Order: sequence, then C-alpha cells, then structure tokens
Amino acid sequence: MKSKSKKLKFLIDDLDSTLSKVHQKTIEGRPINPGDDEWSASRDRLMQTKVVMGNFNVYPINWQLADHLIGDELANREDAHIEHIQFMKERN
Repeated sequence: MKSKSKKLKFLIDDLDSTLSKVHQKTIEGRPINPGDDEWSASRDRLMQTKVVMGNFNVYPINWQLADHLIGDELANREDAHIEHIQFMKERN
C-alpha cells in the first residue's frame, strides 16, 4: 500500500479478515447465495466494520457494497464455484 493512513490500513485489514473467513458452502454443502444464513452473517459483519473518528464511529460499508464484496471474494478464489462466478458476471 502506498498510503500512510493508519485508519485506512486498519479498515482494509478488518475487511480482509472478514472476507477471508466467508464460507463458500452452506451446511447442506451447496454454494452460498444471498439470503443464506452464512451470506447474511458475513454481510452483517462487513457492515459492522467501523472507522473510529474521534468520539464517534463511521460505518462505511452498506449492504449493497457488502454483498458485492462477498460475491467478488467468492468468485475470485482459486476454488471458486461456477455459481459464484456467474453471480458476479450478472452483477457487473
């Protein structure tokens, strides 16, 4: 990273940590999709990512960006499911 901003680095590290933990499959073994519990829980964790600014917190990730980040993460993994790749093709 070129930036020297500590807050930006913390934000990116938090987002990276959350996205890297997203499961690709449901408990039943099928690829997760929007609306599945795992997808929703991951979206909620992303939306809870905050930037501390003095005496208040800013939550820069809305549900649309969170969904897009989850889909992008899943579609770009080495072992990506075709459903996730197709999902992102339709969204772009």
